[in-house]
Amino acid sequence: MTGNQESALIKGIIKRDKESLMKLMDIYGKLIYYIAGTILIEPYEKESIEDCYNEVFTAIWFNIDCFNLDKGSFKNWIIAITRYKAIDIKKKNLKHNQNIEYDDELVSNQENELERIENLELINELLNILDKKDRNIFIKRYLRGESIKEISKDAGFSEEYIYTRISRARKKLKKIVGEINE
Repeated sequence: MTGNQESALIKGIIKRDKESLMKLMDIYGKLIYYIAGTILIEPYEKESIEDCYNEVFTAIWFNIDCFNLDKGSFKNWIIAITRYKAIDIKKKNLKHNQNIEYDDELVSNQENELERIENLELINELLNILDKKDRNIFIKRYLRGESIKEISKDAGFSEEYIYTRISRARKKLKKIVGEINE
């Protein structure tokens, strides 16, 4: 683009001539999309490239009087605006996504904690159904992770007896859980 054409575009935009803006969009539109696309590279940012495009031309339209030919070329000024707008959008997207992830994590943690509490309450209710001896064996085996050998040694019973008590307790609990789920 020649200096005279560029000067005519700038004067047209200063006068709020929409045709000048349309010409500017035709000339620099692809460049703006390209620059925005090099900054807004994440998949979730693809929609933001169009926003950036619109923001750049809006900024040019309302801030054309800020352009100073002595400080640089019109093209470089447009590139600078595009980069700043794209970076601003990227920052907003990152902040928004971090807030969503943080909120999702909080909700997930709260749901997990509630589920854990509900499960503990259910386990306690089920264990209270068992007689004291079976409850102690069951707790040692499944909640504390003790081996059958350790449990039999502590309780003073044979390993076979412990297996039998655990088997009967499990059957009783399965039956009760099955009734609850019906």
